[in-house]
Amino acid sequence: MYTAITQAIAAERSRELQAHAEAAGRIRQLRRSRRARRTRPAPGIAGAGHSQPSRPAPLPLRDPRAA
Repeated sequence: MYTAITQAIAAERSRELQAHAEAAGRIRQLRRSRRARRTRPAPGIAGAGHSQPSRPAPLPLRDPRAA
């Protein structure tokens, strides 16, 4: 085979391998991020996993106790 043709084929294979490796890395990163988002709170702990504690309901403005 001619040297120029051999070099062109090698360069194309190299680009294909590089593109495949980059795509595999992106897929791996997406899988990791999906796994991280799926974490669940510990079972049996009330309120675990909530970012803010619940607040009591506000009293109505015309509450008899407000006077």
